[in-house]
Amino acid sequence: MAIWDALIFNKDATFIFNCPDFSFWFKHHALTPNEDLYKPSRHLTWSPPLDSIIKVNVDGSSLSNTGRSGFGGLMRNNNGEWLLGFFGFSFITTCLAAELYLILHGLHMAYDVGHKDIIIESYSMEALNLIMSEAQPLHPYAPLISQISQLRCQDWVASFQNTLRQGNECADWLVKHGASSEDVLQVWTVCPSQLHHILLSNANGVARLRL
Repeated sequence: MAIWDALIFNKDATFIFNCPDFSFWFKHHALTPNEDLYKPSRHLTWSPPLDSIIKVNVDGSSLSNTGRSGFGGLMRNNNGEWLLGFFGFSFITTCLAAELYLILHGLHMAYDVGHKDIIIESYSMEALNLIMSEAQPLHPYAPLISQISQLRCQDWVASFQNTLRQGNECADWLVKHGASSEDVLQVWTVCPSQLHHILLSNANGVARLRL
């Protein structure tokens, strides 16, 4: 601001660039349209729940080229230990529908097992906003959202959180295997051996870089 004040109010002030100099400086220092002014890196990891609370991480994705959706999820305690996991596929054609279906499925599994205090953690902020907002009877997925709301009102505590993919690595692994699976649903009482290193990293708080 001092430069511009001097230029406007002090007629004797000399600008530090002449036109050719400024053109040269701008060409070599200005941001291109695809550059961010400031884009800090972040390290993210799975965060464990408080003692006695079970965290259910879920993820789903629609594979538009096949007409199939993969889904997966797992339950962990406050030590990051595997309690139950699942993956599979369905013929749901949108990512939002896949995420809502998966949240409902995760709720059902946790409730059927008998857990009384859970957190559902999902990558889809859009799905979570629909669940937490007032009922929208005309929404195309209103019946699915209604089932989730009814299950939430049972005799337990079910809350929801958003997470980024770096904090949802185990569920992301399960989704990819579910999408390529020929089984509609597989339930795992023990962590698959190929996933064990990610589960252990999460439990130990190993962070992943998000650029």
